[in-house]
Amino acid sequence: MNKKLFLLSILAVVLILGGCTNSNRIDTSSLVQTVTAENKSGKTVYNFYLLKNCEDVQGVSVEAESLEKAVISAKKAYIPMLTLSKLELYLIDSNLGEKNLKTDINYISKASKISPLTYAAFSDAKTLQLFSKDKEALRKVKEHIVHLKNNKKELSVTSLSIFNNFKGKNNGYLSICYISSEKELKADIVKIVT
Repeated sequence: MNKKLFLLSILAVVLILGGCTNSNRIDTSSLVQTVTAENKSGKTVYNFYLLKNCEDVQGVSVEAESLEKAVISAKKAYIPMLTLSKLELYLIDSNLGEKNLKTDINYISKASKISPLTYAAFSDAKTLQLFSKDKEALRKVKEHIVHLKNNKKELSVTSLSIFNNFKGKNNGYLSICYISSEKELKADIVKIVT
């Protein structure tokens, strides 16, 4: 009996001093790294791609009128702790048009819990499909955006600078990348009247 009590005491001390081995780990199961918005049968579908260490691409798709409503729906139905604080890329189907882009960028730029370093770009449908299959798609697209930004200093690619442009900089124009998947990913500038 004394032996069991002694072992239980040692175990309790070890647990108290050692704590949980996972206590310093960040739970990546709710961190969104990329959001894509695509046109599917005339409806807007938002895809949230999660930050994961595994080889498989992890994502959640939500049909909604705007990114703000998609975030609310995704939190209610799929990922209660969903956060965009690590968002690196917002990619929108060019078929959705400027209205969706303006609404969503306005939301991104004003939401305090979204990374101010988020890249935003138009895209063709083929590039959007890469994100559900290729874990390296984010890196590839970001490389093209950064390369284009380095060559064209007037290009605004982050939500912070987009927010400033929405406030009247650049004479009412918002410069944003267009990512195409023809043979390789490339980027062009599209001017949008804000």
